[in-house]
Amino acid sequence: MNSGVRLVTLLLLAGLSFVAAIAQNTPKPKAAEAAMPMPTPAPEMNKLVKSMTGTWTTTETMEKSPMMPNGGAGHGTSKMWSGPGGLSLLQAYHSSGAMGDFSGAGTSWWDPQAQVYKGVWCDNMAPCNDSGTTKWEGDKLVGTMEGAMNGQKVVTRITYSDFKPNSFVMTMDSGPDAASLQKMMTITYTRAAANTAEGAAEKKE
Repeated sequence: MNSGVRLVTLLLLAGLSFVAAIAQNTPKPKAAEAAMPMPTPAPEMNKLVKSMTGTWTTTETMEKSPMMPNGGAGHGTSKMWSGPGGLSLLQAYHSSGAMGDFSGAGTSWWDPQAQVYKGVWCDNMAPCNDSGTTKWEGDKLVGTMEGAMNGQKVVTRITYSDFKPNSFVMTMDSGPDAASLQKMMTITYTRAAANTAEGAAEKKE
């Protein structure tokens, strides 16, 4: 081997050794460090999901009002389930009765900064809107929202109460301000599976 070829060979071997040394000393990224921690549901979110998740049959009672002078009634179904990651509660609602056919859908979640539940509601009688703020007051879940009807301010309070394993009740009060609210509607939610079981028991008797 002549001196020129030998020099080139030595330089090449030295370069390969240098690259190998760098590769061995370069730290490899750890998969655990690269992974982004996933958020977990707040205790308040877990409580809401536990209290309301299910498939429900609904019985509606509308009070007499300027919009419904004779009052009215309706029946329907509601399905509530946990959203992605348990970070929200989703609802699909359908009913028919004195107000005609009604369909709505909503999403609720816990806002840790404001310490309240917030949400969005959409239905076939009005555009989607902010559903105000909701919080637990003892064993009742109370939500308040403001809107407008015929150019006039309207305050609405929705209260979920009387929670039992297979039922709960929602009441809606409305008026021009928080001090002048009148009951507008009561909806009783009964777990669909409970209805089926009760019906089967009645037939056996």
